[in-house]
Amino acid sequence: MASEMLKEKIHNTLKAGSFPDPDYFVDVFDDDDEHIRILVISRKFDIFEYKRSEREDRVWEDIVQVLSEDELERISRIVAINPEEIKIYA
Repeated sequence: MASEMLKEKIHNTLKAGSFPDPDYFVDVFDDDDEHIRILVISRKFDIFEYKRSEREDRVWEDIVQVLSEDELERISRIVAINPEEIKIYA
């Protein structure tokens, strides 16, 4: 299991940074024993304005400021979506 302290650090950084709104969903969870995935659901990610890579970049902008290089290497995937995209697949 990935470090609970690291997952909490990432979550708190995102909630204090670009995603403070209570309606924004931020989840940081285990990918495997060593790696972490990050899921951010936010209306900030306008589905017509931002490409997937640009959304992920917005998440990276916050976390690269506070995590070490070793900690950053433990992130295996970032998924950043708009709630409307969930409705499309539901």
